[in-house]
Amino acid sequence: ENDVLPIPVDNEGMENNEGMSQLPNVVRMNSTGKLKLSSLTTQSNEDSVESLEGNSGLSISIDSGTARAGSYSLLGSVTDCSGSVSAGALGQSIAVGKAESCNIVGTGGTSLPGSSTTSYNMGSGGNISLPGSTTIGYGGAVPRYNSGTTAMVSNSGQSVSSSIGGTSHAIEDEELSLEVSLNHWISFHTALHERTKNYLEESVDVLHSLVCKIIGRSEKSKSNSTRDDEIILIQEKSITAANVVVTKTSEGQISADFVDRGGSTVSLHESESETKKKKNLALNALGKIAYQMIMLGEGPSVTQFCSSTSTTPQNETSVSNALQIHEFSPKTDTIANSIIDMLRKNQRMTTSEEKDKRGLITVMLDSQVPFPLCRFVSDLLKDEHGTMFQSDHSFSSFKDVLSDLEQMMDNPEGFLHASSPDRWKLSFGNKLYGRENDMKVFIDVAERVHSIRGDVVVVDDNLKGKGIRNREVIMISGHSGAGKSRLARSGGAILEHVGWRTLRCKFDRVVHPEPLSIIAHAFDEYFISFAFDADARRIHAIRELLKRNITSSGLEILAKYIQSLRLILGLSFPMVPIEVSEAMMTSLFGKLLQTLSSKTTPILFAIDDLQWADPLSVRLITSLIKGAGTGLLSWYQSSAKQGQTNQDSSDDDSHIMFVGSYRDNEVDNDHALASVLSLLGRDKKVNVTNISLSRFTLDTMNFMLSETLCIPIRRVRPLSELVMQKTDGQPLHIIEFIQALTMHNLLVHSFSQGWQWDADSIDIFPMTDSVAELFAYKLRSLPHKSLLGLQILSCFGSQIDQHVVSYVATYDGEKSIDIQAAIKFGLGKGFVERAGRLVSFSHDMIQKAMLDSIQGDDLILLLRKLTTSLIENASAVGDLDSVLFVVVDLINRIGNDDTTCPVQRIQFANLNLSAGIKAITVPDFLAAAKYAECGIAFLNDDSWQTQYDLSLELYHATILSNFSSQKGNRDQLQARIDAVFKHGKNFTDKFRTHCVWVKLLAITDIPKAISESLKALERLEEPLDLDSVNLQVVGMELMTLKKQFSGVKEKIFLSTNRMTDYNKERVMKVMSSLVVFYHQLQSYLLPHVVCQMMKMTMTYGHCEPSVFGVASFAGVLVNVLGDIDEGSAWGRVALSAMSIYDKEALVPFIYGPLYGMVFVWKEPFQSQLDPLAEGIRASFATGNVQFAFVNTVFYVGRSIFSGKNIRVLMREIKALARQHGNNFGRTSSGEPVYSPLLQCFLAPPYKILCDLKGGDVTSDEETSSYDSSPLYQFISSSIGDIIKTAIRTKQGGLLFGTLGFQVMKSFMLREMDTALKCTDLYMEHFETKQTPMKYTSIWHTLYEALITLHFARQTGEEHYHKRGENALLKMKTWSRHSDWN
Repeated sequence: ENDVLPIPVDNEGMENNEGMSQLPNVVRMNSTGKLKLSSLTTQSNEDSVESLEGNSGLSISIDSGTARAGSYSLLGSVTDCSGSVSAGALGQSIAVGKAESCNIVGTGGTSLPGSSTTSYNMGSGGNISLPGSTTIGYGGAVPRYNSGTTAMVSNSGQSVSSSIGGTSHAIEDEELSLEVSLNHWISFHTALHERTKNYLEESVDVLHSLVCKIIGRSEKSKSNSTRDDEIILIQEKSITAANVVVTKTSEGQISADFVDRGGSTVSLHESESETKKKKNLALNALGKIAYQMIMLGEGPSVTQFCSSTSTTPQNETSVSNALQIHEFSPKTDTIANSIIDMLRKNQRMTTSEEKDKRGLITVMLDSQVPFPLCRFVSDLLKDEHGTMFQSDHSFSSFKDVLSDLEQMMDNPEGFLHASSPDRWKLSFGNKLYGRENDMKVFIDVAERVHSIRGDVVVVDDNLKGKGIRNREVIMISGHSGAGKSRLARSGGAILEHVGWRTLRCKFDRVVHPEPLSIIAHAFDEYFISFAFDADARRIHAIRELLKRNITSSGLEILAKYIQSLRLILGLSFPMVPIEVSEAMMTSLFGKLLQTLSSKTTPILFAIDDLQWADPLSVRLITSLIKGAGTGLLSWYQSSAKQGQTNQDSSDDDSHIMFVGSYRDNEVDNDHALASVLSLLGRDKKVNVTNISLSRFTLDTMNFMLSETLCIPIRRVRPLSELVMQKTDGQPLHIIEFIQALTMHNLLVHSFSQGWQWDADSIDIFPMTDSVAELFAYKLRSLPHKSLLGLQILSCFGSQIDQHVVSYVATYDGEKSIDIQAAIKFGLGKGFVERAGRLVSFSHDMIQKAMLDSIQGDDLILLLRKLTTSLIENASAVGDLDSVLFVVVDLINRIGNDDTTCPVQRIQFANLNLSAGIKAITVPDFLAAAKYAECGIAFLNDDSWQTQYDLSLELYHATILSNFSSQKGNRDQLQARIDAVFKHGKNFTDKFRTHCVWVKLLAITDIPKAISESLKALERLEEPLDLDSVNLQVVGMELMTLKKQFSGVKEKIFLSTNRMTDYNKERVMKVMSSLVVFYHQLQSYLLPHVVCQMMKMTMTYGHCEPSVFGVASFAGVLVNVLGDIDEGSAWGRVALSAMSIYDKEALVPFIYGPLYGMVFVWKEPFQSQLDPLAEGIRASFATGNVQFAFVNTVFYVGRSIFSGKNIRVLMREIKALARQHGNNFGRTSSGEPVYSPLLQCFLAPPYKILCDLKGGDVTSDEETSSYDSSPLYQFISSSIGDIIKTAIRTKQGGLLFGTLGFQVMKSFMLREMDTALKCTDLYMEHFETKQTPMKYTSIWHTLYEALITLHFARQTGEEHYHKRGENALLKMKTWSRHSDWN
């Protein structure tokens, strides 16, 4: 077929070609060459030449004497030719696909469609035909021609003139529209025997256009917008092929219309039966047109099937006749009607397409008509009563007809040609069904992140115009299998196409991995794409970007968690261990996220299954959302700067969108996530967009099944109704149920007729309560080795690192199955997915089904084998630490009851201890407590005798963790403390536990805490002789030390050696606690204890508590001796000394005293707020409950008196209340143990601020969830009652602070009598009494002056004037230290 027959240039042509079986593909001829197609015959009755080139005198003819009617000749293209074309016999035609640079005149039956760069003429009377792929020379348009057309197409194709029936039409270039009658359009394709895909698709376009004309609907609107009560506008007698004209524009758009509409058919008094009859006739008429089009006018006519018995029993005709008789018999009784209905049903079943072997559908299939089109035509055909060809699937409305046609137009491969390559596979693909509106919301939020404009936050009128872009968060909620993850992934895929990068992480129900490792996985996947990039420049660019924005030590810490980052940075492993804290990790992850995001590369951070997130991860995520890693209490972020909103974020922060998903049915009001969602929802700097995914509607499910099975929507509706009953519309349940039907052969695929199902069997198919049951059945059909491999994966949770898989590859010695092969199998079946080094189950329900499929005893045995293999193989290469939490998770799932080997129990206890200690260093106190308790469970009853050191360490770990955790178990804490006190061999072993116990006592009983601390000093052989201590002694001690260290203080302190006596260091720790306790009681013993700490430091060397001692010494110099300059200088020494030790751990101890009591006298008030907020954050991050209290008291007081914006400060106090509210754990009954800080130091100022702002506390707009915050448990207490309580219990700090808040409020509201009473109380308790410790009285003195001078003017009384003058004198003295203040 591909041979080229060369023709000499002087050849006269190929007139004598009778002996040839076919023409060559390419013919080149000279100027006088002729091509005569006369005696060439082929089986297909057609002649074909691919191209004809280079003939100025072309002559092509068909010999009318030998050519048969219906035959034709094809020329693919004619190039650079001129001459004539003729066809002598009626019905003969020459079709030219494309003519370029030709001037050819056609006569007779000539057909010269195609493009032309010059011009050609076509004679009248020609049978003009055109293959569907031919163009006319501009825009690829496929023109339509009428018989008898005389047309001239100009050189550029810009104008066309045509004469049809004597009428001339002028048509512009882009509006070129050529028409042909439907019969002629069919005739041309009949002549070509051409039922191509293009022809069938155009036929569907024609039918769609005709239906729109019949019911008067726009062709651009979709079928779902069509009214159910459709009106037939075209009479049935006019719905014929002879009455249809087809039009095709230059743009290739096809439409059709009826030449004669037959007058209006609308009647206002038409009965329902008449309307139904008219619709049936119209549907039938349309079916006849469709049949004629797809059969190309060939084959038997539709009417031949009306009385045919080819598909029916011999008595079918009589039954049909009987039905027609009874249809119109008004005297038919009920029984007869029942019989007729039964017969009708039987008749419909026997004539339906499912049992049609030799009838209508068979004829169409034999003619190579695709089955979907055969089915469509069959469903259209019916008589006026709807009985002919009637089946349960026959059309009942034109709305359904349009729906079928539109599905054919939108997806012709699936719904028209049945040629989709995967049509026999049950694949739901990645398309989202019923979530279009949700996806639009998703993209809209993304556009806000990536747009130049952003929402502006304005907290104060003075800040208008200085707002910042809000942080965008999407929270997707719904039940399991609702499609939450798919929505997030699909949205992410869309965004990645426009330059976004996605970070993904997923929490697990079963496995509790290393703290922060889940968040780290998200970054790990991101960096892997760079680590293995062949472009060295790209790797260099990301490395330099990281180094510019993050310190080298910070990158080393991050690389410890993010393995692929080591490859980017070129770091070796293992690295030197670095002590980290929660605050540090929060800051580093936030900085990393900020560094990676930019305007050109926004970041989508997708977090799945938040309902299972551990508290530490929840806090980290919350911090990243609120401030991109600036701290756990990100509410303080730069709002400490005179009430301003957070304006220190870089522009890069705004190019991050967080998308979280969670199961709302697993998150109740007490869930940790619920409080976070509430917090974010109230934050005006965070835009939270909630997307709630519900179950599918019947229409959505119907559409999904239609698209999946490639069956029209109307036909799949009965199946959808059955599936809805079985699954309640949950998407994942639907998918698995449908797949279960295929496994049971209740839904099967036929290559000839597509998907089919047994409705009755599906109806009685057992209903499953959950998707897990369907998964369980599916798993039973898997190959044994593949199932076992996937079961092994499920033991590690919903995702597993590949290096963990490598360590358990030989879990069962020679009997081990190939886990990697199982992974490959799972990838092929869609059970698992791979992303970087992680292998994840496609849905946690699959993982659960896999795990549940392992029998109880078999599971324990398998877990034990995996644990042993993991420990041995990881330890062999020194990598046990990297998989420690994976190992411990397996161990604890085995449990102590199933571990009988004594050696193994000790090993498991030790590994739990290692995990607990590692969790404390992060810190994740809740996880640490869990690991420590699990370790204790592995100890034997005599462990205090046989495993003393291990027992002691485990008990101390659980004590420290439970005390430091916000959700610590106080009953369990006390029980563990008692156990240590009972079994500890000496006080040295008990010391750490004793320190925690004393701090616990101080919460409710400071005097007892002091007493126990003094006893501890005695046991440490460093007792304090307090009997001889008085105010005079304290004063002399202070003056002596001040003089001793004057001028060389820093040099003397830093020149001392480190303290090597651990007993002395323990003494220093106890004294540090005493300093705090005595400060709360305003006791003169405080400076005495501080002096003892300074002396011990100079004698025995310095330690961490020494730094706190120096800071406290600075405080007593200021507040006892009144020496502001000397005290500030010592404060600087304390700040310098912090660098010697772990600065992060010392921040809570040092920042509170210094910025709360010392630097405030010399530096601007407002500058103290950020360090105090840092002290709060560091306190919670390190579990320092005691100094979280201290820093909070100072921060709130300084904020109020620094003039911070009231609304901002109220939000901060509420955030602090939530942080402190549960920090003292819960009782055994689950009731929260609240901090006294709430009642005494947070509730009063909050209430006062609310009074200043105006409005009731409980109705305040800032208090959207009044009952949800622990703060509101104490709001009802009156300020007067708190003052009385403070006086009665001698709580000087509480009285001092409450009086300050109340006097300020009273003065601002001009409640001058109340203000005076408060100043009088202050003078009585803090000025006239001889107290060794003075509180920072700057603001009390200010209001003392304002109020007394007011009354001096009002009353003229001298004593008011004198008090005012004394206050002014103090302020003049203080102003010498700080002009600003």
